[in-house]
Amino acid sequence: MKETEYFYCVGCGTMVPAEQAKEIFRTGFFRVVQPLGCCTACMGDEPDEESGITLVI
Repeated sequence: MKETEYFYCVGCGTMVPAEQAKEIFRTGFFRVVQPLGCCTACMGDEPDEESGITLVI
């Protein structure tokens, strides 16, 4: 049985299964402990100004 991998979504602030990732960040900051990213529910298909998420790259 395969264990599900999770990442921390910076949009909704929860642990989300990796299959629901829209973007996984390559920051290295949480790479050892937990990857950071944004799930499909938070990002959607297009960037949305009303979502209240600000991504700084």
